[in-house]
Amino acid sequence: MHHPHRRSLLALLCERAHLWAAVLSATLALVLTGGYATAATPPETLVADMTEQVLAKTAQSQGSLDVSTMQDLVETVIMPNVDFRGMTARAVGPRWRSANDAQKKQLMAGFEALLIKTYAGAFSQTGGAKFRLKSTVALDATTSEVRSEVALRGGGDPVVLNYRLSLQDDAWRVSDVSVMGVWLVPTYQSQFAQVLQNSGVDGLIQVLAEKTRVH
Repeated sequence: MHHPHRRSLLALLCERAHLWAAVLSATLALVLTGGYATAATPPETLVADMTEQVLAKTAQSQGSLDVSTMQDLVETVIMPNVDFRGMTARAVGPRWRSANDAQKKQLMAGFEALLIKTYAGAFSQTGGAKFRLKSTVALDATTSEVRSEVALRGGGDPVVLNYRLSLQDDAWRVSDVSVMGVWLVPTYQSQFAQVLQNSGVDGLIQVLAEKTRVH
């Protein structure tokens, strides 16, 4: 004798079992494929990885790194971790807001080239150098300063290299760099201010082009 109510109950339980299995499978898939947000890479780890990659590349070269090699390093190692638009905007100052899109693009290109030259100068003779992480200071909930130095193979004073990073969209981004105690953004901001006052945004674009032109 068949019991329709028992069959209905069994069918319901089977349906729910399949539903829970589907939910469990989806949950496991999310976990295994990284569907859930993961914690941001610590700022000191990010800085160490970047710097050591640059030093490793420098160690492979003979003498100073050329511009094309540094361009490749900046684009592949440094730039993905840099708030480059924010750095350029702060270096340009209030005039950034009134610049049009084409001018902003040119300013960013010129400032990128300027940073390339800065990195080239800082790392040009660091073959065999060693990176040392000194400390990480939390300036506030979303800003950290990573203090480090690069010890040169031949001895002498190490290159003091500090990074300021901001937490953006669950990832740390470099917002300023200090080489031997000189922060790049405020230094360039003071230099750019005079040019902007005298020649405007287009004048600054021209000056950046001249500063970074390869002779």
